[in-house]
Amino acid sequence: MKLSKDQGIRDQKPAVAVADNRNVWRTSLWAAISFHFSLFIIIGLSRHWGFMTSINDLGTFDQVVWNTLNGNLLHTTINPFATSMVRLGIHFDPILFLFVPLYAITPSVEWFAIAQAAALALTAYPLFLLGTHIFQSEKSGFIWAVIYLVNPFLISAGAWDFHPITLAVPFMALALLATVKNRPVTLTLSCLILLACKEHMGLAVIGFAVLWWWLHRSWRVPTTLFALGAIHLVIVLAVIMPHFSPLGAHAMLGDELGQMSRYSWLGSSLTEVLRTLLTQPAFVWGQISQMGGLSYWGLLLLPFILFPTLGLPFLLPGVADLIANTLAANPMPRGMWSYHSATLIPPLAVAAMYGVKRLARWQDRFSIQELAGLVLITSVVTGYIYLPLPLIGAKNIWSPNHVLNLPDSDLQRVRSAAGDSTILSVQANIGAHFTQRQQIYIYPNKVDEVDAIILRLESPTTNIGKFQNHSTQGSRKGYQTWLDGHLQLDRTEYLASIECLLSNKEFGVQLWNDPWLVLSKDAETSPLEVISSLRELRTQWLIADDEYSSQLEVFNANVQTHGYCLVASRQ
Repeated sequence: MKLSKDQGIRDQKPAVAVADNRNVWRTSLWAAISFHFSLFIIIGLSRHWGFMTSINDLGTFDQVVWNTLNGNLLHTTINPFATSMVRLGIHFDPILFLFVPLYAITPSVEWFAIAQAAALALTAYPLFLLGTHIFQSEKSGFIWAVIYLVNPFLISAGAWDFHPITLAVPFMALALLATVKNRPVTLTLSCLILLACKEHMGLAVIGFAVLWWWLHRSWRVPTTLFALGAIHLVIVLAVIMPHFSPLGAHAMLGDELGQMSRYSWLGSSLTEVLRTLLTQPAFVWGQISQMGGLSYWGLLLLPFILFPTLGLPFLLPGVADLIANTLAANPMPRGMWSYHSATLIPPLAVAAMYGVKRLARWQDRFSIQELAGLVLITSVVTGYIYLPLPLIGAKNIWSPNHVLNLPDSDLQRVRSAAGDSTILSVQANIGAHFTQRQQIYIYPNKVDEVDAIILRLESPTTNIGKFQNHSTQGSRKGYQTWLDGHLQLDRTEYLASIECLLSNKEFGVQLWNDPWLVLSKDAETSPLEVISSLRELRTQWLIADDEYSSQLEVFNANVQTHGYCLVASRQ
């Protein structure tokens, strides 16, 4: 039978329409990924250039990679013990080795901001493929990819300093895709990368093993993965980390280490922690409830309208971070404003996809795309609230002085004044600009041992108001976004300590280029402009005269008794 030319053209139109439709959703996806990457690379760089990054976070990774490149393998002096040690004694994140060749090209912390923004944005692609596979619709795949991109926990992670755990996020999504589509090689490779990102990722790999068995009812792949995850947990937590830790155990099991003492309430060793979890479940559950663990679970489910509860098996790979965050005595890992939950978002999204698919089978009032639309709306609303931008209705919790910042032209002058190989004690929020050296400490640590002190007498944030009772665990939630959190020091102690150091002649002014201040033991000058600036800051930072005088008396008493101002920092 011979077809007419017009009939042949008509038959081709549906295929052309399908191809065009595919191009629309894939093009839209890459546009969304590109926008997300661009937004958060700008935020990340501007945050660093605006002196809002922390020496505890970005500064640590910069020093670790720089030291490794220069033959001092994974060493850092930025830790709770204020001593030179291998990073693996604090956290197990050998994924940092990937940055060494990049530092060989140019040693720059900007690599970390680029990597984090790229990792978080590109995760949308495997989730798009998963959504397309589950719902047999690229439109649905696109919707779920956007749901991921606007999730408030993910937005908050992108707005923080770089952390190695964010590099695990795309491989969490890729591993989920491999599990669903029965691709054992891709799953295994993804799991190997996950294991290099954090010490507890062995538990995530065990979760993938169980999920694979649940989906495919085969034993070979899950048995291998289960063994891999279990061996990793034992070797890392029981051998490697205790070997490099000054405590002989995970640092977060230690007492009196501030926010680092997250799990000491469970025991001082891995064995004690396991014993407490297994033999005292009522006590542990009570502590979880008291610390806000149940509220945290609710916050995780909120943007997804509880749909992940209908796809619970797909949450198994997220159990590692869920347990770590839930059990932490420090509330920060449970905050919607923190980065700690980033790896949970892909499992939550996939569980929600299957939950929506299941719910659509149970009722016919709402279609699959209508249910996905509801999730998209709640995700957009909650994500908008946590945008780190000065927009109406957005929290903008970091509140930088300027939305956009460029590199400070005075930095090189400050570095020259301090010296390239000197030992430094540096203000926490500027420390990441000076960490490419073997020894550097957070001010006021080691002031008796360092050659110079670098300070910047200016708040990086408009969050100046006094954060009440931030020393208590229950009220630390937003502390790090305020002035004292950036300084990692009470503002009154900070200003009074500088005045005491100058008046006691322990240090002289090597450089004063308002707001930059470099103090050196070799310098003898003490410009009146510095003291005048300290007085102005007392007013700007809402420090009462009697509060300041009281703190200054404490430091002066230390001088009379011990001969120096800062006693605690020398112990």
